[in-house]
Amino acid sequence: MDQTLRSDSRAADDRLAPLYAEHAAILTARFEDALEAAGLDGVCIFSGRELTVARDDSTYPFKAEPYFKAWVPLTRAPGSVIAFRPGERPSLIYLQPEDFWHAPPADPAGFWVEHFDVTLARSEQDVRRALTALDGRLGAIGDPAGAADLFASVDDRALLNPLDFARARKSAYEVECLAGASAMAARGHLAAAQAFLGGATEFELHQHFCTAAGQRESELPYNAIVALDRHAAVLHYQHLAMEPPERGASFLIDAGTQKSGYASDVTRTWSRHAGEFRDLIASMESLQQTICGEVRGGVDFVALNERAHELLAGVLAEHGIVKCGAAEAHARGLTRVFLPHGLGHLLGLQVHDAGGRQAEPAGGERPAPPEHPYLRLTRTLETDFVVTIEPGLYFIPSLLRTMAAPDRAGVDWDAVERLLPYGGIRIEDDVVVQAGGCRNLTREAFATA
Repeated sequence: MDQTLRSDSRAADDRLAPLYAEHAAILTARFEDALEAAGLDGVCIFSGRELTVARDDSTYPFKAEPYFKAWVPLTRAPGSVIAFRPGERPSLIYLQPEDFWHAPPADPAGFWVEHFDVTLARSEQDVRRALTALDGRLGAIGDPAGAADLFASVDDRALLNPLDFARARKSAYEVECLAGASAMAARGHLAAAQAFLGGATEFELHQHFCTAAGQRESELPYNAIVALDRHAAVLHYQHLAMEPPERGASFLIDAGTQKSGYASDVTRTWSRHAGEFRDLIASMESLQQTICGEVRGGVDFVALNERAHELLAGVLAEHGIVKCGAAEAHARGLTRVFLPHGLGHLLGLQVHDAGGRQAEPAGGERPAPPEHPYLRLTRTLETDFVVTIEPGLYFIPSLLRTMAAPDRAGVDWDAVERLLPYGGIRIEDDVVVQAGGCRNLTREAFATA
């Protein structure tokens, strides 16, 4: 990590310290209510285990349990446990094995440590002994591994449902973490965009992103989508081609970072040349910013998703991709082939954060509407929700081929054939919902990167 990134990290920690005490108080209240609903005296939150590849001694990249990260900003502390009981100071059982094969986790340090009783454990047996000393009817969240027998329940929905539902509302501490992740991602995106103009391969573009963002690939909250040309039509394109692209005319990058366990999720689309596709990107940029401007507390996200399709119909008509007018294209559902995914989702401890379709704290689901089955967020927006706004426009051969004859007649196939080689467009920002609008973390980050 270069000196600039280190300085930014220290400054971010200084901002987080005074916010953490309020965040811990919010978590305490939420967990107390959830434990009462579940009939439990306390809960142990397991960070998770390092999983070994079958018939090998190497491990998969470690991903910490979200509720463990909610309490402590530790993303690389496998085998550790947080114990929480109402009315008591939370404790951290911190696994720090003595091992000459691997570097052990560093000593617990930072603004959060003073809020915990910390017990150092040198082995998994030490962790179990510490857990055995706890009394009362306890639940477990995460993977308790060989200690499941010590708990009355593991991942009990009666405990998790109210926690997941409340998780949509972010504390000031969480928003600051998310803003930090956005800042790192913006640096990576700008570096990748510059490398694209220089003719880099997908593999090289990914390296530029990681270097500028200051995170190795295994630290990213999700596998980055780095797609040149037609690859941009694959929504979760998973490869990194090492050979130069045949055209290299368009570039879609969907890549985020994490700060203290909280994720950013950012997408940008670029065109090498002026012309029809670059003009289409500009129209989608305007559409996306219009939708961001309509985000506020009290807005039904299902309705906002439909609003995005209404605006997309206008883009399709304006650029001659459909032959009919915008109102008819929307009414006939022509936009669904060009935008098959939902407008966005909750963001936080996970990229697709929990509770997006949850109807109430006790559980239940408000399903996505049949015409938009992949919509991940069906709740009414509330102040302090953090969501992504990510409309897209894609030319996906498999979907275009399945259009019914009456719908096919409404499409200008010459325009589609011209645009197919570019793959598609997605523009994605992370926004904090406010009573009268939203705070756009992504645009702030790009403005200062």
